[in-house]
Amino acid sequence: MKRIVLIAVVTAAVFVRQAPADPPDILREYRFVPSHSNVHVSGGSSSYDMDLSIAGRFGLVTGYDYEPSPTAHVPTLAPHAEFVDVNAILFNPRSAAPIPVPGWDLDKTLNLTGLKGTFTDPSELHFSGADGQGIPIKLDATLRGPLLHLTGINFLPPTCFSCTQYVGYKVDALAVIRSYADFNLDGVIDNADYAVWKANVGTPVNASFEQGDANGDGVVDGADYVVWRHTLGPATSVGLFADSSLAANSVPEPTTAGLALAGALFLAVRATGRARRLSN
Repeated sequence: MKRIVLIAVVTAAVFVRQAPADPPDILREYRFVPSHSNVHVSGGSSSYDMDLSIAGRFGLVTGYDYEPSPTAHVPTLAPHAEFVDVNAILFNPRSAAPIPVPGWDLDKTLNLTGLKGTFTDPSELHFSGADGQGIPIKLDATLRGPLLHLTGINFLPPTCFSCTQYVGYKVDALAVIRSYADFNLDGVIDNADYAVWKANVGTPVNASFEQGDANGDGVVDGADYVVWRHTLGPATSVGLFADSSLAANSVPEPTTAGLALAGALFLAVRATGRARRLSN
């Protein structure tokens, strides 16, 4: 009698562990406060030695990406930060016309959108890369509630301090979240801010934050009053950045003509950027 031997073939299923989807990024929209935003420009073929203010806006993205770990069996979270949609200019606050005319595109100058950002504490961001000249630059962004303090410097080659092809930049700038109504930045939203809004209500175009444009749409109107009304009370104080300098100590208030022209130039930069995106 023959014995029939049944051989069971077991197919082993191989399970591949997939990394989970990355957590969603956070996008914040900011506006520079021109009287508190300074870039000291030095050197170059024109022997610059001047302070320029910043007008305009930008987006800031922070988040985490899952990355494989060489030692752990599960992926790790890697923090990242980046500037996006930078539409801002550098201009001379001491005159009605920026120097050099028609102003410098901030992103082309500092290459904000090309910098790589990271952080350990999500309120302390660190960016590095090369500026628009290809010179190494490092920037730090400190976030305190609706305020952001941006500081940093580019690093000219040590053997090239006397050469003229490179320009030095030292950044000390303040930005506020897009919807904000502490127009005088004294740490409280109150009647003083209402007075700013009332004095400028009806400004139809190119209105700045400091003129009472609370929602960042470029005009001072009833919508800005609504923002002010709904946020009355304590606000984030600039004093939280007391450990680091702010440009308000060294940069004069932009003239009304200077702010108006800065606004016009900013809109021109926006239009140029929009045209480029449509052409692509």
